[in-house]
Amino acid sequence: MEKYTCNFIKIDVTNSCNLSCPLCPNSYRRKDIKIPYKNMSLSEFIKFFDNLQIYPQEIGLGVNHEPLLNNNIFDIIKFINNRNKKINITLSTNFTLSNKFKIETIVESGIRDIFIGLDGIDQESYSKYRVGGNFDSVIDSIKKIQEYKKQKKLEFPQIKIIFIVFKHNEDLIDKAKELFNSLEISVFFRRTDFYSGFEDWFPIKFKQINFNEDRTPMQDNKIDAICMEPFSSVTIDSFGNVYPCCGDGAFDFVVGNIFKDSFENIWVNKKMCDIRHFLQKRCNIKDIPCINCPIYKQDNSNIAIKL
Repeated sequence: MEKYTCNFIKIDVTNSCNLSCPLCPNSYRRKDIKIPYKNMSLSEFIKFFDNLQIYPQEIGLGVNHEPLLNNNIFDIIKFINNRNKKINITLSTNFTLSNKFKIETIVESGIRDIFIGLDGIDQESYSKYRVGGNFDSVIDSIKKIQEYKKQKKLEFPQIKIIFIVFKHNEDLIDKAKELFNSLEISVFFRRTDFYSGFEDWFPIKFKQINFNEDRTPMQDNKIDAICMEPFSSVTIDSFGNVYPCCGDGAFDFVVGNIFKDSFENIWVNKKMCDIRHFLQKRCNIKDIPCINCPIYKQDNSNIAIKL
């Protein structure tokens, strides 16, 4: 049996979001499928964490939903940090709900990186995609965090902006760089061409598609596979269901549940192994979510792809 180490565990601590972004598949899932609202409780997270035999290098909170809707989010982060300070804890958020929490609570929790989806330079350009969001509120929270860090002479958390480039904002890239540089934070520009029917959103001049931002600690050994996700990471939802990746198509393919089985058993079970063999082109299985993945369809062979 091949031995792969799960270095990155991504967890959605809630299954809802406060925004209605037009290209977000989960906006439609939440409307079309009557899924009961669910936050992962602190006690549930502790149960999962305490049963881990090997800790990952990184735990990412927030995948396809808004983690700040869970009022326990910074208690969870603080718990991880107190148990194992070597784990890199990241947060992916739209950050519009950050004013619910004290700045001290956010900064002193032990979070290392905060990835904020912010695709504009003012309310007008921002709200075209981040429907329901407040640009000024997000910027205000960023400024307060940066000021608090300066006062306390702290390096972390590092704030990193994820700016999705569309047709309506691609001419704002230079101004966005100026804005975020003035706040002393990083910005990453991405485009997404994965959703058919939304071609009017796609940028014309901005061509970069960045699959390889190095956020996921990869395996030491080289693996000949189209996608690296199932070899080094998994995604867990607020119900405890485990998925082989964070791709939209994977959410109909549950490989286990952390509240019903050990994480270690799930990591090596038949479903996970089948997916790895498929991506290594060692078998041909029809019931694999990768088949409908737009990244897989592009057939970027032998590239470590980050969804």
